[in-house]
Amino acid sequence: MATIRYESVSKRFGETVALRDFSLDAGEGEFLVLVGPSGSGKTTALRILAGLEALTDGHVYIGDTVVDRVPPGRRDIAMVFQDYGLYPQMTVFGNMAFGLRMRKVPKDEIVRRVNDAARILDLEQLLERRPRQLSGGQRQRVALGRALVRQPQAFLMDEPLSNLDAKLRVQTRGEIRRLQAHTGVTTVYVTHDQVEAMTMGDRIAVMNHAVLEQVGTPSEVYESPRNVFVGGFIGSPAMTFGTYATERGNGSVVLRSGATSLTVSASDAIPSEVIVGVRPEHTRLWGDREDLIGPVQGRVELVEALGRESLISVATDGGAQFIIQAEGLVQAHIDDVVTFGVRRGHIHLFDPETTEAIGRI
Repeated sequence: MATIRYESVSKRFGETVALRDFSLDAGEGEFLVLVGPSGSGKTTALRILAGLEALTDGHVYIGDTVVDRVPPGRRDIAMVFQDYGLYPQMTVFGNMAFGLRMRKVPKDEIVRRVNDAARILDLEQLLERRPRQLSGGQRQRVALGRALVRQPQAFLMDEPLSNLDAKLRVQTRGEIRRLQAHTGVTTVYVTHDQVEAMTMGDRIAVMNHAVLEQVGTPSEVYESPRNVFVGGFIGSPAMTFGTYATERGNGSVVLRSGATSLTVSASDAIPSEVIVGVRPEHTRLWGDREDLIGPVQGRVELVEALGRESLISVATDGGAQFIIQAEGLVQAHIDDVVTFGVRRGHIHLFDPETTEAIGRI
């Protein structure tokens, strides 16, 4: 195991900045997830760590060693790619053993390592098959096994689940997490799927436009987003936002957007205008007997019936948008008017100029 550290790393492709002043560390045995939309710089950061891209500025450390100019083959890392990269003419055993053979590892040691990895990944019955005889999930496990037998200081994974269907993706992400916990190898995992990030990472690093926006545990990033981007990107369904004027009086603050108003208790100073962010799970129909701020009325724009819950997208007369999470199936239709409220203590406030978080009330 080894620690990993990026120190003020930047990467430019001509006039395009792919990574800007990126500083981040992963502790020994940590599962760190880089998450963000396409073009945010997460894959560039991973490829710099792997040695597949040269950095423009800064330094990268694996353990206590600066690896800026160390060739990929000497960095003692194993990388799992999105497209598996298996040799079609080789068996599962041959694919998993190939890297060890190239390093002239003794034959009996190769057999031991491959069999150990096959047992962990439930591939023992598939060692004589070729990739074309495997399912997508089995191919992905072979790619993981090829990395595992290397016994590297770190695993690097670049969106390894994006080619799998939804059900298999859920199953395989559990297998990857169990594998990492079993081996204790430091892992840096790249994904654009915030659900993967939330369910897999010890910590997640949220990236946008080549910049690291926020780092923290999944609960820290979810409950206390640093800015509007993080609040809107992390969470499914996403946090909804609206711009509200504030009116203070009698120990409370009224957040007003057209005909929509929310009266909340607030002791700290709040700007005259704020961006209000609300998560769907903190928005309830008015009859749900919770401590709600409201009531607010809105017109239904969309109903998503998901079985155990329903998501109701509404727009108020003032133009504010909300998503209401209701238990079970609800009798609501497009253009119906519904009354709802927001759970007290779960209204996020952001500065409209900087989009940085102000607090939660």
